[in-house]
Amino acid sequence: METECHRNIEVIWLLRTLKPDFKTIADFRSENRAAFKSVFREFTILCRRLDLFGRELLAIDGTRIKAVNNKDKNFTKASLKAFIATADKNLNDYLARLDAGDQMEHAIAGSRTKNLAGKIETLKRKRGEYASHLEILERSEDDQVSMTDPDSRAMAAHTKVGVGYNIQIAVNAKNKMIVEQAVSNDVLDIGLLQRTAEPARAILDVETINIVADRGYYKIEDIACERAALTPYVPRPQRGAAVKNGFFRKDEFRYDTRSDVCIPVRLGRP
Repeated sequence: METECHRNIEVIWLLRTLKPDFKTIADFRSENRAAFKSVFREFTILCRRLDLFGRELLAIDGTRIKAVNNKDKNFTKASLKAFIATADKNLNDYLARLDAGDQMEHAIAGSRTKNLAGKIETLKRKRGEYASHLEILERSEDDQVSMTDPDSRAMAAHTKVGVGYNIQIAVNAKNKMIVEQAVSNDVLDIGLLQRTAEPARAILDVETINIVADRGYYKIEDIACERAALTPYVPRPQRGAAVKNGFFRKDEFRYDTRSDVCIPVRLGRP
């Protein structure tokens, strides 16, 4: 956005030649979060009145954006328990070395004892922090905790985003314009279909609407949402040990009732 303020004629005209840097833009967005949401909603309503939205079909998908939080500042219950176990092991080792140092002459062991004491204090402090984070996680329903950006979560590996957010977008088919967007810290898209589509249907002010999404949204409880006036079209994912191990899928065969055999689709008649 900072770059567009210098090169995009329409943006330059809109901002009356103001050229804010990225920090100013980020601070403005952060300080006016509620206002942004209201402005976006009013804009989509205006687009509906101008007949820029079709009212038959929505496409829903998600994208991941990186948070400020580093992966080293994101912890799960398992990682915290591992850190605590490692800290306890190192503490026992340091204490054993201190005991051995006490048996040596004071002149030799003095500096080493001082260094070990400093390491022990640092390790005890870190262990206390890990234990505190673990206690908070065990009391809550969360399975992760992020230090710098508390709401961010570790995303799935294939997204190439370490710690971040899952942005859900509903796009109208008529002019490919965004109708609804929502920020989530859910790692997967499963369970987010209805939560994204229902507000979009309300904005378009229609009784029912069709929705298309990829197989990442497939969840029985979520796609069976006719009561919410939504008709979803989501491909069923091929799950199971056989598929994961590289074997053929069921949809690659068709069953011939006359011969009572399964025929590969590529060899059988369409």
